[in-house]
Amino acid sequence: MIDPAERRAQTEAGSFSADFLLVALGAGPGPERFLHLHGPAYDLYDANELPGMRADLAQLDAGRLVIAVLGAPYKCPPAPYEAAFLLDEKLRRGGVRDSIELVITTPQPMTLPAAGAEISHFVAGALKDRGIDLRTEQSVQSIDTDNRTASFADGRRLEYALLLAVPKAVPPKVVAESPLAGEGGWIHSDRETLLTRFERVYAAGDCMASPPPKAGVFAEAEARVAARNIASEIDGGPGDRFDGTGYCFLEFPGQRASALEGHFFAQPPDVHLAEPDTETFVRKQTFESERLRDWLDVKVT
Repeated sequence: MIDPAERRAQTEAGSFSADFLLVALGAGPGPERFLHLHGPAYDLYDANELPGMRADLAQLDAGRLVIAVLGAPYKCPPAPYEAAFLLDEKLRRGGVRDSIELVITTPQPMTLPAAGAEISHFVAGALKDRGIDLRTEQSVQSIDTDNRTASFADGRRLEYALLLAVPKAVPPKVVAESPLAGEGGWIHSDRETLLTRFERVYAAGDCMASPPPKAGVFAEAEARVAARNIASEIDGGPGDRFDGTGYCFLEFPGQRASALEGHFFAQPPDVHLAEPDTETFVRKQTFESERLRDWLDVKVT
């Protein structure tokens, strides 16, 4: 339970009161009807399902492999397309790509609406070049795991041999049921200062309404701004503002990557995507290893 008026949080470890409160509880998976998939259908974002995904993928030598975005917003907008490229590359190395139809579906009108039409067109073209079937404006209504079929809002059905689902992001229940919640259950804080409508209560990361996209680099930047503003309230310093700039990596086959970089508060978004190269791939690996090491104490070799 979160009581922003009193700046108090009730947790499993007890009740805590604070002079300042920063809510950064992320977002959970949804919708509810898609939370209990079973093989060969998996939540692509659930690390606990990786062994099952890996085993089914190793046995896949024919049929249709579907990556289905189940709703918007979802975490890390480039990730489903990155997964499609990496799967395509793996299947080619295994010599079975010609026997497998690789399809990606999204309810959105283009691949990356937050990045704009030009970048979305570039990504769509790269998918086409690899023989990956992109189907936009396709909203999944149900997944029949017994018959291995996904059904869509327009009445279409898609049979699959393996399904990797990208869950819609939903606000945590504790946030959606709190006085902090606005439209859709998300927190609508000031997007530049991160201050909510409650005195000395800030929010950062995926539990907030978009923009920017729900991605870790933005959560990190917002948290730093919120921390500086809390410090400013305490010692009278200058404080800070988040300007909506940031980046997301998108990995392509051949150990190449691009960075989506720009100003995500602009209308239309002022975002740029360079041609994928090995230098950005190394930058992406460094980014990942640094955060695994510094945040999670995981050593990457």
